[in-house]
Amino acid sequence: MSSNTDEHINDFAQEQGFLDTTEEKTSTIGGIYKAFKDVHEASRQTSQAERELKNLEAQIKLDSETLEHRREIEAHYSDIIAEQTAIVEEGVSSQGKILDITEQNTAKKTELTRYYNQVVEQNKNSIEPLRTASDEAQQALDDAARQLAICKRTEQASRQQLDTLISQRNKQTKSLNASILASKEAIQKLRDESTRPNPDFTSRDKLDLREKITIEQNRLGEYEQNLHRIERDAQKNIEAAQQAIETEQRRLEGAKLRHDEIRKDAEYRLKRLEELSEKHRLEEEELQSRINDVDAYQSTLEDHGKEIEQAIESARELMREAEDIHNNPEVTQQLALSIMRNETKIEELEIKHAELQAYEDELRSSTRSQRISTIAGVTVVVLLIVFVILAYYMGWFS
Repeated sequence: MSSNTDEHINDFAQEQGFLDTTEEKTSTIGGIYKAFKDVHEASRQTSQAERELKNLEAQIKLDSETLEHRREIEAHYSDIIAEQTAIVEEGVSSQGKILDITEQNTAKKTELTRYYNQVVEQNKNSIEPLRTASDEAQQALDDAARQLAICKRTEQASRQQLDTLISQRNKQTKSLNASILASKEAIQKLRDESTRPNPDFTSRDKLDLREKITIEQNRLGEYEQNLHRIERDAQKNIEAAQQAIETEQRRLEGAKLRHDEIRKDAEYRLKRLEELSEKHRLEEEELQSRINDVDAYQSTLEDHGKEIEQAIESARELMREAEDIHNNPEVTQQLALSIMRNETKIEELEIKHAELQAYEDELRSSTRSQRISTIAGVTVVVLLIVFVILAYYMGWFS
C-alpha cells in the first residue's frame, strides 16, 4: 500500500476514533489490548455500514417498484378509468339480471313446492284405501290359513280315529276267532271220544261227555254271538268314522278353495298397492328433482353473483388507486426525489464501507503478530497451569 493511502487510512481511523494520538509501545499489555479492541471496533463498524447499505438498497428497490407502478398508472390513467368503469357498469347490469332471474326462480320454486306438497297429499289419500284393503285381505288370508290348518288337523284326527277303530276290531275279532276255533276243536274232540268204542265207558261217563259237549257248545255260541256283536258295532263305528272323514275332507277342500281365493285376492290387492306406490314414488321424485334443479341453478347464480361482486370491487379499487395517483402527483415526485437521495446515500455509504473495510484489513495485518503472540502466550500459560495441576495431583513434586 502506498504512503498516501496509509496516511488517508490513518486520518480516517482517527476520525472514526480508532487511533489514539498518544504513543503507546506495542510491546506493553495496554498495546496488545488496544490492538484487539481496535480490530473488533473496526469489524463492528464495517458490518454496521454493510447492513445500512443493504437496507438502503432494499428500500430503493421497493420505492423504485412503487414509482414505476405509479408512473404506469398515470400513463394509462384514462384507459384504466374507462376499462374499469365498463367493468363496473357491466357487472351492475349483470347483477340486475341475476336479481330478476332469482325472483323468477323463487316464484318457480314456490309453485313447484306447493304442487309437490299437493301431489304428496293426494297420493297419500288415494293410496290409503288400497293399503287398508290390502291389510284386510292379508288379515283374511291369515284367518283362512288358520282355518285350513284346523281342517287339516281335524281330517288327520278322523283318519287316526278310523285306524284306531279298525285296529281294535281286528284285535277283538282275532281273539274271538281263536276262541271259537279252540271251542270247535274241543267239541270235536269230545264227540270223537263219545263215539269211539270203549268197553269201559259207563252210562255215567257218556252222560258226562254229553254235558261237556253241551257246555262247550254254549260257550261256542257265546263266542259267536260276541263276534257278531263286535263286528256289527265296529262296522257302525267304522262307517261313522268314514263318514266323518268324508265330511272333513269336504271341509278341507272348501277351506283350500277359500284359502286360494283369498290368497289370489290378497296378491292382487298387494300388487295394485305396490304398483300405485311405485307410480307415486316416481311422480314425487320427478317433482323433487325439478325443485333440486331450481336450487342448483340458483346456487350457480349466487356463485356467479359473488364473482361479479368481486370483479366490481376490484375495478372500483383500481379506479380509486388510479384517482389517488392521478390527483396526487406530488407523491410521485417526492418518491422520485427520495430515491435520488437514497442513491446518493448509497454512493456515500459504499465509499465509507470501502474505507472501513480497507482500514479493518490494514489493522488486522499490522496487529497480526501482536495478536498471534498474545494467543500463543495465553495458550502456554494455560498449558503450564494444567501441567502444574496435573503434577500436583500425580504427586510428581513429592
